[in-house]
Amino acid sequence: MSEEANILVSGATGRTGGAAIDELLKMGHKVRAYVRSNDDRAEALRSWGVEIAVGDFTDIDQIRSAMEGIKSAYFLHPITPGILGAAAYFAQAAKEAGVTSIVNMSQISARRESTSHAAQDHWISERVFDWSPSGLYVHTTRRKSGPRRRSSSRSRTVAMRRSAPMTRAA
Repeated sequence: MSEEANILVSGATGRTGGAAIDELLKMGHKVRAYVRSNDDRAEALRSWGVEIAVGDFTDIDQIRSAMEGIKSAYFLHPITPGILGAAAYFAQAAKEAGVTSIVNMSQISARRESTSHAAQDHWISERVFDWSPSGLYVHTTRRKSGPRRRSSSRSRTVAMRRSAPMTRAA
């Protein structure tokens, strides 16, 4: 594996993104974190050997720049408004950058018929990735909303590891 990162993890300074980075590093992967600000949390990731790309999900050029040289990407958007545009920008940037696989972290209640707009938006964001160009492998895994349990982060990371076509370092 080259010295440059080939896996991009968004939401990297949160619990789920941080757990994914931890597992990927244990497996010997080089990781680039997509973070909103260059703060103490980003510095902590740097100290682990993680590349940092600072940007926002509302700026397709920043996302595209972060994906340069990336083969696999982890899309993790907070349960806040803006996921639909973020998913569309992420998918388009991945296409332009030649990313071959995306893992999309959704939420367990994501359904068309949900009474929650946040859950509906997550369901639609799943469709955005479904419509992504052929040749791009997308796996959606769902997380439970509400109080987080420590043990659940590992199971989500394992699902990502099995689904994305990544190679282990020698």
